Amino acid sequence: MNKTEDNLNNSVDGEFISEEKTQSIFGTNMARASVVQTLFESEISKDYKPENIKNLHFFNKLNKSKQIIANTILEYALENIKQIDLDIKKHTSDNNINRIPKTDLSILRMAISEIRCDIDTPVGVVVNESVKLADIFGSDTSKNFINGVLNSMVR
Repeated sequence: MNKTEDNLNNSVDGEFISEEKTQSIFGTNMARASVVQTLFESEISKDYKPENIKNLHFFNKLNKSKQIIANTILEYALENIKQIDLDIKKHTSDNNINRIPKTDLSILRMAISEIRCDIDTPVGVVVNESVKLADIFGSDTSKNFINGVLNSMVR
């Protein structure tokens, strides 16, 4: 069987696999990646429970303060997912949220949640780090899409 390499995520045992690019994830961005992965898995399984994050390798590698950040962002996202999705629709050219790739949607939900919850991260940092996650986990067009939507929202 041939091994195919591309920029898209593969999911194996609940972990994102992207050997080259995931090595650049650490600290708060690893907390963000944990949230993105949990939101992605929730969207696929339709099992929207905040405790699902505790099963992730990325999350378990975090120190306690970063785990608190990840949990805060995730809980906000899950509690406000309908409003977040309405806001995403307002800032995209296509009102059908189901056409947005699940990875991109998960990154957008995470970013909007981090901006809106009680974490004092500057908006520009959240946008930049979300674009980096899109480059790691998304398709070739993801980072431009994420950057465009988030910049439109924060103006």
